[in-house]
Amino acid sequence: MASATLWPPERVPRRPAPRGGLHGSVRGWGLAAAVSLFCLAATLVRASLVVIWKLDQLARAPVLVTGFIEETSRDPAAIGGQRTVMAHAEVRVLRSYPPAALAAGQRIRLDYEALPEGASARPGAGPPIDRGAIFALPLQSNPQPASAPWRLIAGQGVGLVVPAIVPTPRFAGAPRDGRDFLLREIASELLDGARREVLTAAGYASEQRIGGPGVHPIGRDLVNLLKSELPAGDPRWPLVAALTLGGMGIPRPGVADLREGKDLNGGHSYADSFITAVLQELGPSEPARQSLIRELLANSDIASWGVGMTVPEFAQDPGLIQELRRMLRAARPGALLVARSILIAGEHAIRPDATALSLRYIFTPGADFSELQAACWVIRDFGSDAQFNWLLDQIRAIQYRDRDRYNALVRNLLWSDNPRERAVLDIMLHDDRIYDGETRYSDLARGELQRLGRSAAGR
Repeated sequence: MASATLWPPERVPRRPAPRGGLHGSVRGWGLAAAVSLFCLAATLVRASLVVIWKLDQLARAPVLVTGFIEETSRDPAAIGGQRTVMAHAEVRVLRSYPPAALAAGQRIRLDYEALPEGASARPGAGPPIDRGAIFALPLQSNPQPASAPWRLIAGQGVGLVVPAIVPTPRFAGAPRDGRDFLLREIASELLDGARREVLTAAGYASEQRIGGPGVHPIGRDLVNLLKSELPAGDPRWPLVAALTLGGMGIPRPGVADLREGKDLNGGHSYADSFITAVLQELGPSEPARQSLIRELLANSDIASWGVGMTVPEFAQDPGLIQELRRMLRAARPGALLVARSILIAGEHAIRPDATALSLRYIFTPGADFSELQAACWVIRDFGSDAQFNWLLDQIRAIQYRDRDRYNALVRNLLWSDNPRERAVLDIMLHDDRIYDGETRYSDLARGELQRLGRSAAGR
């Protein structure tokens, strides 16, 4: 349990999945693409509460340790199942606060709560501590460190550990307090981390935009740290902005409104957010706009969904269209999902390149799942009649020869409002094999036809 000196963490009700199931809730974007970091995931889980820890609460821990996770193990789950089990890690200390708490290079044992082996991930159900990870860890006091393992200040919660990197933060002087220590860890990852590390750090910073009693947003403090090392116009600014946008959930305002701190309800709840402070530092000039577009596209391979949610407001930009067509012709990972967003926005100059790449993925055994998913959506919604018929022919050809590919194709064509889906359902209606549990493919098709009928009647 957390120390009594820590402010109780924010508790957010977990809402049930929207009516129509997960697929219906995202209108064809698919479950894997729709879950963006912590924020959207919390809406798709059934339970009572999600605990969200704020950085100021972690900063009050008796000991803060940034460490490299060298080994992990977890206890077996008891018969009957458990929500979490006790897990164990060996951590190599990189630095600590207070500085004298633990020496760099020292190894400590850490006990923490984790999901049982093989359990489905749940937001906040134990920290994501895995071998090879690097985190700043908020620890309880340990009067017997030589014989007893260290413990985190709490067992569960989103944001209980802070992402970090190995190099020592390059800021002048020593941290003033625990909050400054943690802010430097995040800022260091934004300054010197690889792209995926920047994406992780930006995602953490984005979750910290709302304050509360004894808790302050961290966005502007982080940007002030970045400004101490990054001059105006440094190419790191558009990179950080693009990866922050790429990791944010939806619904959210567009870039211009975010720069002003506005939210979708006309208020200014983003005023103290990290993304607002970064966009203000980047500025509204045309060169800044173009650098942001370039970085969004360049990072679509690691944040395709978030980039796809951001670029439609730039859909009429000639440079974006030119670069995206080049990426499609080169089969750049993530480009097809971004292209679908641009097609939905009404810019169809990229359609020939998008549909050509889609057919390439559809007819390639072993194609990456996310690329195949986007390919199915593009051909269903934007392909010519001939292209869609080629897709139907492929489904018929593999129906009884390659069940995995058959499943992947039909699943990514259903749960839409496109009438073309009915042609896929016609194939499935004659398939009485078991799809899942006691449900046959034909049962699935009949249920989806009923949904489509109700949807059409409601228009």
